[in-house]
Amino acid sequence: MERGSLGPLNSTPWGVMTGNCVGWLAYSYYSRDPFVLASNIPGIIVSFWLNSGASKLQYYANAKSGGGNDEVSIRTEKSFLFTYQDKLMLGVLILWMSILVCVDWLTITNGFEKEIIGIFVNINLLFFYGAPLQSMKTVIVEKRSDTIHTPTMILNCTNAGFWAAYGIAIDNPVIYGPNGIGIFLGLSQAALCCMYPKHSPQRYSGNVDYTPLLSSSDDSGREVEEATSAVDSHEIT
Repeated sequence: MERGSLGPLNSTPWGVMTGNCVGWLAYSYYSRDPFVLASNIPGIIVSFWLNSGASKLQYYANAKSGGGNDEVSIRTEKSFLFTYQDKLMLGVLILWMSILVCVDWLTITNGFEKEIIGIFVNINLLFFYGAPLQSMKTVIVEKRSDTIHTPTMILNCTNAGFWAAYGIAIDNPVIYGPNGIGIFLGLSQAALCCMYPKHSPQRYSGNVDYTPLLSSSDDSGREVEEATSAVDSHEIT
């Protein structure tokens, strides 16, 4: 958000993360597990915040690249009304709402609600841990780990490790099974980050245009100058 661009960062795991938290909240309801409930409430809030940030940056990039007043530009901007992140999160939420309706309201699971939700949430969790696989392929090809978000990777490893231990402690394969796979995938990403360091800057980039998208041409020069001054003063500090 500070750089004003996602750059090469892969934001797909954040959309899958929303479905993952919804699924585990449903599983905690059927299994009466307070630990799963308590951890996924803040998890779903964080996932909404991450998806919101990614959507803003994607829309900003799309609107900036499609600027202009001609009919083609206007049509292009309208096509970006829903960004990739919007479509991903909406699709995940629609899928989970459909699953919950079928499992609970339509009463077609005959008392196996917990098991059915457990299967679906495990599938979702594997997609969550597996979402960076495309990024890992890119890292190997380009020999740089810019597409891997390091804080998310570290937290995923920690998260999977604790949940795998908890699942083993209560002897619940629904919990320790997919999280064991998550540990392996997370450590694989960590190894790639060690082998191929990041090349893109992780701080302010001078190439970012801070001009508001809806500003008038008369005000743009002044606004850019103010933004540049603010950044310069921040750098000095």
